Amino acid sequence: MKKISIFVVAFVAVFALAGCGVSTEEHEAVQASAAAVTVEKQELETQLADTTSKLTAAQAEVDQLQTANEERESAEKVEADRKAEEKAKKDAKEKEEKDKANKAKKVSSRELAQIVKKPSSHLDKNVIVDARITQFDSATGPCTFRADVSHTQVGKYDYEHNTIFNAGDGLINCDILDDVVAEDIVKVTATVTGSLTYDTQVGGSTTVPEMQVVKITRL
Repeated sequence: MKKISIFVVAFVAVFALAGCGVSTEEHEAVQASAAAVTVEKQELETQLADTTSKLTAAQAEVDQLQTANEERESAEKVEADRKAEEKAKKDAKEKEEKDKANKAKKVSSRELAQIVKKPSSHLDKNVIVDARITQFDSATGPCTFRADVSHTQVGKYDYEHNTIFNAGDGLINCDILDDVVAEDIVKVTATVTGSLTYDTQVGGSTTVPEMQVVKITRL
């Protein structure tokens, strides 16, 4: 019965097409063409999906590169700002030291004795003294030395006032001291910064003037 129904439906369809003036061959051609269009549409949709996926991946890569470039530019700007700030500080420091050197004056024997007696009363005073470096080693560090000073040049062992000199920040940036060693006779332009108490090798302690080196020259 089922086969008869299918046959009847097919017969009716053929009859309908024949009644419309469309042959079976033409109908099959239309169906084949429609099927081909469907297949082509599916292929195009697949290609579109693939292209969209590639574009998304490409955009993600572009975004990643842009982010990396922005981070690099930001890091370069931070580094440039840091260097500019360091240069500005260095220039300001050099100008300050130059101004101090220009204002520095040789002190008399009495003036030096007054500084040694009470350094706190002479803070920021810029002086020029002569000295013999008595200690400049691993114990003092690269930016600090101990010296006996006088208001003028005297015999090597006649410099009388024990004094501590610092350069740079006391730890680094003290290239100004690269050319001097213990036992050198030097002329120092320095700023009085206070006093320092330290333990002596023979026991006990001593308090001495402390100065910041602005300029130093071996004699």
